[in-house]
Amino acid sequence: MKKIIIIFILIFITGCDSYIELNDLAIINALGIEKVDNTYKIYAGTVQMLDEESLMPEIEVYQVEGTSLNQIIDNLSLALNKKIYLSHLDLLLLNDSIKDKELEEIINFFLNNNETREDFLVINTNDINKTLEKMKFQEINELVKNNKRETSKTIYTTMYDVIKNYYDKKSIYIPAINIKETITLNGLKEYKNNKYKDIKSDDVIYINYYLNNIDTYKLSFSCSNQTNKYLYLNILKGITTTLNKEILVANEIKVITNDCNYSKDEINKIFNDNLKNKLNKLTKKKITINNTIRGTYEN
Repeated sequence: MKKIIIIFILIFITGCDSYIELNDLAIINALGIEKVDNTYKIYAGTVQMLDEESLMPEIEVYQVEGTSLNQIIDNLSLALNKKIYLSHLDLLLLNDSIKDKELEEIINFFLNNNETREDFLVINTNDINKTLEKMKFQEINELVKNNKRETSKTIYTTMYDVIKNYYDKKSIYIPAINIKETITLNGLKEYKNNKYKDIKSDDVIYINYYLNNIDTYKLSFSCSNQTNKYLYLNILKGITTTLNKEILVANEIKVITNDCNYSKDEINKIFNDNLKNKLNKLTKKKITINNTIRGTYEN
C-alpha cells in the first residue's frame, strides 16, 4: 500500500510544471485548529518522507501559531523547510473555540486550496495535542467508521458535510472525542447559531433517524412483569422519509432475546412508543412507523 501511495505521489508531482523532490515535501495527515484570544494554534501531524534505510515514514506533530490560516501554513513550511502537501489530509481536529468567524475562515481556506480534498473526517476533541500524540490518524478514522456502522451512535462527518450544512444554515453534527488515558467517542457536538451543544451517544441514534442515516443498533427493554429479564432487539436497518409534517419510518428488526414472552404486537408497540417519543422531541412532527419483525416471540 505504501508503495502505491509513493508511486501516485511521484506521478502527480512529475506531471506538474515545477518538479519537487519527495524529500522536499511535508505530507500532512492531520490538522488540529484552535483559537486562543486572537491567535490561531495549529497542530500538524506530518509524515516526513521516507527514510532510505528503513523505508518507513517518520510521523511527527508540530505546533505553529499565527493570525490567519494562510500565515500559519507559511510558517509551518518555513519551520520544516519543506513544501506543505495537504492532499493526503485524513483528519481535522477542532474544539469549542472554533465559532462562526473561525469556521468561515477554515471553510474558505479549504475551498480555495486546490491541493486539498473535502472528504476527510472532522472531529471535536477536548485536547487536540494529546489526541494526536495518543492515537494514529487512521485509527481515529476507523473508530468513528466502525462505531457508525455497528451502533449508529455517531456520524462520520466530512469537511464536505461541514461546508454544505454551514451554507445551508443547518445544524452541523461533529463526532466528539474525549481523551484521558484513552480515547473514547463521546456522542456528538451539534453546532448551530454560533453555539455548541453536547448530544449523548444514545441520543445520536435518533439524529441518524432524522437524517435517514441509520445502520444497525441494539435496544433492550426491561420486562414489565418480571425482574432481571429483558427484551433485546437488533435493529438491522431503518429507512426514514419526511413528507411535509410527517416522518415515515420503516425498520427491519430481529428479536435477539425475548425473556418477557411478548407477542409480536407487544414488541411492535414497545419499540414504536420508544421511537415515537424520541423522534417527536427531536422533530416535533407526526411519526408513522412500519416494522418487519423476525425472531423469537410468542404467537
